[in-house]
Amino acid sequence: MAISPMMEHYLQTKEKYKDCVLFYRLGDFYEMFFDDAVRVSQMLDLMLTGRDCGMKERAPMCGIPFHAADAYIAKLVAMGERVAICEQLSEPKPGVKIVERDVVRIISAGTLTEEGLLDEKRNNYIACAYKSGKTYALAWADITTGEFSASEEENSENLLSSLNNLSVAEIICNDELLFDVKERVERERSLPPFSCYLPWAFQRAAAENNLKKQLSVSSADALGLNGHEGALIAAGLKMACAIAQKNEQIAAEYGENLGILFQLTDDFIDEYGESDEAGKTLGKDKRADKLTCIKVFGLERAEA
Repeated sequence: MAISPMMEHYLQTKEKYKDCVLFYRLGDFYEMFFDDAVRVSQMLDLMLTGRDCGMKERAPMCGIPFHAADAYIAKLVAMGERVAICEQLSEPKPGVKIVERDVVRIISAGTLTEEGLLDEKRNNYIACAYKSGKTYALAWADITTGEFSASEEENSENLLSSLNNLSVAEIICNDELLFDVKERVERERSLPPFSCYLPWAFQRAAAENNLKKQLSVSSADALGLNGHEGALIAAGLKMACAIAQKNEQIAAEYGENLGILFQLTDDFIDEYGESDEAGKTLGKDKRADKLTCIKVFGLERAEA
């Protein structure tokens, strides 16, 4: 018995987004299948059913109404999950076996923009942490306000302290940084999961091009990043990931599937301590002595 065209497309899409829970639009519902369905049904207390799709056994399935998706997405993100939204892009037509569908957005803790999913009293930072030899660097942004900053740190302790002070919602990093801080992060469990990207994603030229294009500048000198290669790389990759997750259609410009290796921990700490005032007033004098190369850029506000 042949697999159905719909399920074949689902499996092809899921293969591209292995690290995400795939919300697959079918009519008025977002459906999940196989492992996603089993896991999410347990996490969100949803009914697990099945669907005939041309396989020997029915595919495990659970679903949510599309008009109520925000509430379920918020719960999954708070549990440390990334959600890929696969929308229906065309209407059913006679003689056409399957409507066009594609992933239009990846939602993670640091890329939320919907007001109903955010705490209006605190920033929602996505950060990129980077280590190369003795160089430690950090970049962070709140895509709902346009605040975007970068720094270089003296050591891993200072870098982790900055991440805690900022109460970041999401962290991406390179493998060298991850292995350097792994034991301390697992022991303290005060930060969200670290998503580790493949080494080739941290290329200076690509990072600088990302920043120049998105911030409309001719060189890194205009951003105060000249001579601070670690901060430049962290800022460039963070920019690329935030944009790609917000709008998957332009992700190809920055290298499709940057390649998440693994996450440090499955636990997502939902309740963070309050950031100190230094963490809330980036660029002020009392923060500048701890962070070098600080720049806050006025990016265009991200549209939901």
